[in-house]
Amino acid sequence: GARLPPRDARDVADLLDSHAMGWYLCYFLHRHLDFRREELQALADMAGCGADIKWREPHGGVDHSPFWRVYIPTEELAVEVCRRSVLTRALIEVWGEGDTQEELNAAVKAFPDERKDPYIAEGTTFKVCVEDFGKTEHGTEKNPWSHVVARIDALKPVLQFRGRARMKGPQHLFWSVESAAADDLKGVPSDIPPRRYFGRVVAVGDRSPLSKYDLKKRRYLGPTSMDVEMGLVMCNMIQARPGGVVWDPFCGTGSLLINAAHFGAHTLGSDIDIRVIKWGKKDKRTGQNVDVWTNFEDYGLEPPVGLLRMDLHKNAWTGSAHVEGTLQGVVGDPPYGVRAGGRKSGGRKRGEDGSVKPVPEEHRENHIPSTAPYPFSECMDDLMDASARLLAMGGRLAFFIPAAADPEDAASAGVDSVPSHPMLTLRASSVQLLSARWGRRLVTFEKVKPYDSVVALKARETLRERRKTEGGVEDLLERMREIVYQPRGDAAGVDEDGNAKPRRKRGTGPSGGKFTPTPSKPEAAAALRAAGGGGSGSGSEVGA
Repeated sequence: GARLPPRDARDVADLLDSHAMGWYLCYFLHRHLDFRREELQALADMAGCGADIKWREPHGGVDHSPFWRVYIPTEELAVEVCRRSVLTRALIEVWGEGDTQEELNAAVKAFPDERKDPYIAEGTTFKVCVEDFGKTEHGTEKNPWSHVVARIDALKPVLQFRGRARMKGPQHLFWSVESAAADDLKGVPSDIPPRRYFGRVVAVGDRSPLSKYDLKKRRYLGPTSMDVEMGLVMCNMIQARPGGVVWDPFCGTGSLLINAAHFGAHTLGSDIDIRVIKWGKKDKRTGQNVDVWTNFEDYGLEPPVGLLRMDLHKNAWTGSAHVEGTLQGVVGDPPYGVRAGGRKSGGRKRGEDGSVKPVPEEHRENHIPSTAPYPFSECMDDLMDASARLLAMGGRLAFFIPAAADPEDAASAGVDSVPSHPMLTLRASSVQLLSARWGRRLVTFEKVKPYDSVVALKARETLRERRKTEGGVEDLLERMREIVYQPRGDAAGVDEDGNAKPRRKRGTGPSGGKFTPTPSKPEAAAALRAAGGGGSGSGSEVGA
């Protein structure tokens, strides 16, 4: 039969992949570009097939293209891996692809008949959807399906559906996908080459939780609540699932706990601010007091096993051997301290003998404990050490650290460019850009060794000494403060022509010590990866 005429070695490889069992077109969303493969890899690890995952770069070799090739051993595993992914649109068994309709048809004809026939035979039901990238086609007012019919008609010389079309609940789903030409692309990079694909949908991702847990609909919300999409990705990275407990040490109003509970995990939250944990606030619409507990009630989720007013630095489990190795996962968004630094317990005045006066009984109910500054480097060390103690073997930790796109800025992070702990191994490092110069990096670790307090303490002391000579995250944060928040008119705040540099508008940058997420930019994200050594590498083929 006719075959797609290869133009270069990559076309030959793509053709062979499309015919080989286990290779799928992984059609990603064009969002959080550096997180997409990392999320799918974490889900594959959870399904037990992570070591078998292989990647082949997209047609055209563009790293931020949504059309990657992925190898997953079986179709059942492909469904299991994809079904809770937030950043994957679908896994597709490609029956054909090409730059033109003629090339596409030739490829579909060349695809083995024994692989096609069971899905187009008499007695089957099917549905064809148009799921293009960078453009949208519509039917006519009289025939809203005319654009779909046109795609099916274009394939008729090489593919005849002998079953019955069914719009709801078909046995087999097919997608016709076209990537728009550069002139037609809307809101996405123009360097992604146009391409046509047709194939059977094996599995689809799940973005329904984004609407269900929309922050705009949530009654109890804080100014730094993690957005739903990123929260779900973070919980996928730690493999939150039934049968274990996920702890958020900076839980605030409970956004990450809600995401973990959505995936069936038991949840445990703690925060140093007793007000968000205990008091909540009044709902303006109903006058009812709302808090973390009512958020869980509103969503019909299993409530947390506990919410604690607790300081990570002096947590309630310090020195408690019986709790070691009990957690499934730890996830959090610690305060970076760019504008409003983190806090830890302390700061109360002591008497001459060093003692602290007890809180009078009548004030205990409404007492707000005093706090002291909590440098991010110390917070990060405490978080990693507590996680190394409390996680079960194979348990995961994921949290954000600040990152810089400019190599000179990034170098100032020194030994903290990639955090480390002797009991934890780095599984993923994914960048989210927040501006052309600054961003944040989600680091994901897995516990691979039993906790050893002597080894951990020695490693921490060594890290502190190295920070003095090689630099650390505090140096990066200081650089961020100098550049992002420099006063108008200062000598350091003028451009090459001597004009004052504009200050960042309120609400567009870091808020309350944390960043406000915005979509990633491919070019700057690549610079961040190069500067920090994180994120997924690229190449003609990448094995997990």
